[in-house]
Amino acid sequence: MLSSLWAFRHFILSSVRADMRNRFARSRLGAMWFILHPLAQALIFSIVLAEVLGARLQGVDVEAAYPIYLLSGLAAWTLFSEILTRSVGIFIEQANALKKIRFPRLSLPIIVLGSALVNHFLLLAAILVIFAFMFGHYANTAWLAIPIGIALISMLAFGVGVFLGVLNVFSRDVAQVMTVVVQLWFW
Repeated sequence: MLSSLWAFRHFILSSVRADMRNRFARSRLGAMWFILHPLAQALIFSIVLAEVLGARLQGVDVEAAYPIYLLSGLAAWTLFSEILTRSVGIFIEQANALKKIRFPRLSLPIIVLGSALVNHFLLLAAILVIFAFMFGHYANTAWLAIPIGIALISMLAFGVGVFLGVLNVFSRDVAQVMTVVVQLWFW
């Protein structure tokens, strides 16, 4: 299976590029939406939880600690939920391609994974800028652990997503249930 995926690596890479282009098509802000949406969500959560409800991290006197904590968690969750939810429906979405073109079926979730990782790296770059300029916290050695977290989150989401994606082919209720489960899992 790995050798067939390697043989189709150009197909996978071009499909990731096409997926990114298609998601940005006819949008004036383009790729900025991948950054703006999670950051707007984090800003809303930060304002509501930290300012309105007075949420603070115990034992930390830095006022920006809670928004930093929140942005970090939302970045990880965004990666996980994007890979999982898109992988669950990918075999149904690409049913015509599966019938007409011969390629390794596992390529489809790998394309989803690649696209999600590109989105995540854009978001991490934006978060790094926000941490530096808004909160005065610059990248340090702790950022070296991020690739390990990204790898673990991606593997878990990919595995669960592919498993549920195959089940979704036989019972479309799986995708509907996963939408609710992912929302509950977030909270």
